[in-house]
Amino acid sequence: MDYQPPPAHCLNCGAPLRFEPAPSFCPACGQETRLHPPTLGEFAHELIGHYVAIEGALWRSLAALLFVPGKLTREYLDGRRRRYVLPLRLYISASFLFFLVVKVLGAGAPMELQVKSASDPAMQAEVAQVRRCVERPGECGRWEAWIARHTLPLIDGGPSPERAETFNQRMAAAAPYAVFVLLPVFAAIVHGAYWRRRLPYGAHFVFGLHMHAVWFMAMLALALLPEAAMLALLPLVFVHGLLALRRVYGGSVMVTLARGVFVTAVYGLAIGIGTVMLLWAAALWH
Repeated sequence: MDYQPPPAHCLNCGAPLRFEPAPSFCPACGQETRLHPPTLGEFAHELIGHYVAIEGALWRSLAALLFVPGKLTREYLDGRRRRYVLPLRLYISASFLFFLVVKVLGAGAPMELQVKSASDPAMQAEVAQVRRCVERPGECGRWEAWIARHTLPLIDGGPSPERAETFNQRMAAAAPYAVFVLLPVFAAIVHGAYWRRRLPYGAHFVFGLHMHAVWFMAMLALALLPEAAMLALLPLVFVHGLLALRRVYGGSVMVTLARGVFVTAVYGLAIGIGTVMLLWAAALWH
């Protein structure tokens, strides 16, 4: 590429650039003075550098996130932020890696295949319960009946008939997307569980960003590791969440356990409803 001298004025703000030596950046607005159409490599580097955490602070942040539950949130709320990756970037990095490896590249054993067969007695009992709630809604709770009405068309007989086994696979495949979009709901649930702490919603949202980053890394591990690893990993994830709650919000062990169970149950219900709604919308779309 031929050498191109900097222009006499900044192309962005119009400030004069008559300096010796010629400046690389505008002293008024900071834009580069030597501009050229970006290459694909430069564009990818800029995208990853701005939106995905790859700098040295990443490893320090990952160590704290995984092995000292709740530390990153506590450090952020206490004002110690420069030494770690910011919560949003860490969350985007973890979710980006999960969707890239599992959903785009298809690496590992996809979680949607780790489901019960339609011939499994437990699976047949679940399907029978769904039908019972639709046919006799008075025997089920309001939310259970609502979920059943929107689930049954996806199992059989509806805009897109599916066998029960396929539906179960699609539920497992869609769940990570529900987790991704329901982060604000998780923050609201934690806010409700700890409303006496008088913390702003933003503080709970930061905690949610860190917890969801952990969960996306756990889901990635579940996809790449043997299915038997789920038996050991899932309890560890729950204990990690309890330790994070106690470090961030304080409280006794028993109170933290009670609130952790409450948050897990309510958020699990929210994920179930969100996943069904995503599948229902997808079925109607097609």
